[in-house]
Amino acid sequence: MESSQTARFIVRRECVSCRSGNLIELSAGRFDAGLVAQFIDQDPWGESPAPFLHGHTWSYVRCGECGLAFHRHILAPEWNERRFSKWMSQEAITAFEARTRTPTYEFERAGHFVEHILQIELLTRSLRASNPLRLLDFGCGYGDFLAMCSMFGIEAYGVDRSAAKRDNNRFVNVFAEIEEVADKAPFHALTLYQVLEHLDDPRDLLLKLHGLLARNGILVLETPDCSGITDIRTRDDYYRIHPLEHINGFTAGTMKDFAARLGFEFIAKPVASVTANPVKALKSVAKRLLRPVLQPSTQLYFRKT
Repeated sequence: MESSQTARFIVRRECVSCRSGNLIELSAGRFDAGLVAQFIDQDPWGESPAPFLHGHTWSYVRCGECGLAFHRHILAPEWNERRFSKWMSQEAITAFEARTRTPTYEFERAGHFVEHILQIELLTRSLRASNPLRLLDFGCGYGDFLAMCSMFGIEAYGVDRSAAKRDNNRFVNVFAEIEEVADKAPFHALTLYQVLEHLDDPRDLLLKLHGLLARNGILVLETPDCSGITDIRTRDDYYRIHPLEHINGFTAGTMKDFAARLGFEFIAKPVASVTANPVKALKSVAKRLLRPVLQPSTQLYFRKT
């Protein structure tokens, strides 16, 4: 396929949460013009997508019924495969992560993983008696969270669509498709960290995963918080609603509504603090007590009803 060809997009005409056709355009533009073109040029890629995007437009819309915002135009399946296989090469992923994965970031990230494990373990005790916690991490990346889970004796499995990430995974039980782990169900917990924002049809995916989760099992969802973002005016806006990557823009409210429609009840997660700093531990407790009046988070816990 030559670079003279252009990518093919499909149009989402219904809300990806409630399926309403009442969509209100918030902003729009061209992939080959303005800030979006500049940001795409500045991003690390294997094969650059820029030559394939000439003439194409992006359109960010909000559902007039449930309020969820998302990109109307998304890459067709064959071009999405090209994005995973050629645009997002291992070299490009490594270059991108080099910008953010500092020693401090890695240390804090590992601490957050342990906090999640402690919280999930507590919330699933009544489901599994003396059996090991069985967990599925969808969109598991390189398997860092899964590797941490295994150290706590958790029977962990992962699914990731990226061939580059599967080929360079730090964990063994990682598969390309949900169907490949269906025989491991039911799971006591499902985790999707920074995943929903990437999916063409997040509703369909959650419905599939719903069937793999045990009754009263725990679902953990985490996405960028897109509250108040209606256009791409800054690099941070671009990160949160990237028109090729972050095609769904969740807020705390729309995430809760989305999960509730699919049979998941929002629950408050337990307090967990992995730190040797007593001040930081006290802040974690205070944050838990003040949660009702603090800025809503898009890292949320649910229970299958």
